[in-house]
Amino acid sequence: MRFLATLCALVLCVLTAPTAAAAGQVLVGGDRVTINGRLCVIGFNAHTPAGARKIITTGACTGASTPITVVAAPADSTSTPLVRTGPGTTAVVAGTTEAAIGATVCRYGPTTGWRCGTLQAKNQTVNFPGGPISGLSRTSICLEPGDPGGPVLAGKQAQGVLIGGSGNCSSGGTSYFAPIRPVLNTHGLVLYTG
Repeated sequence: MRFLATLCALVLCVLTAPTAAAAGQVLVGGDRVTINGRLCVIGFNAHTPAGARKIITTGACTGASTPITVVAAPADSTSTPLVRTGPGTTAVVAGTTEAAIGATVCRYGPTTGWRCGTLQAKNQTVNFPGGPISGLSRTSICLEPGDPGGPVLAGKQAQGVLIGGSGNCSSGGTSYFAPIRPVLNTHGLVLYTG
């Protein structure tokens, strides 16, 4: 039954999600974009101090060994401070103020949309099929296949990029995200904000 639910979620995602960065595509956190031939989910849009536009997404999307990675935005696209909150609706990212444990956090994934829950813990080490990943934050937000890579927010403050978890959105679950600040610091990036 779990396999069938996962298969249906994947098929629905493929049939209803935006596909590639078409000419002139406006890049919005939570939307899909093709990166090096792979369909990925945009976490956040950022730029270097010199203005080079970047997309922050999961390392798994690009084959990187890190939980999240940074790639160049498609040349013919437009980067924004927007994050998807539903079909045709967005929120503007205002900054990167870190939420406290117990705060409400929300995330967007192309498969299950906008979901909210509680930030339960920080600096967690989680064993994934590819090995353990440290420094993650745990939430009570569910997720399904196709959701990882999406943005996590507390209000209008960027928190991180959804990495994975357990459970599902029918019976509930736990999800983990990689905090955004270490990525920005490591790569010398600034988020697009409004």
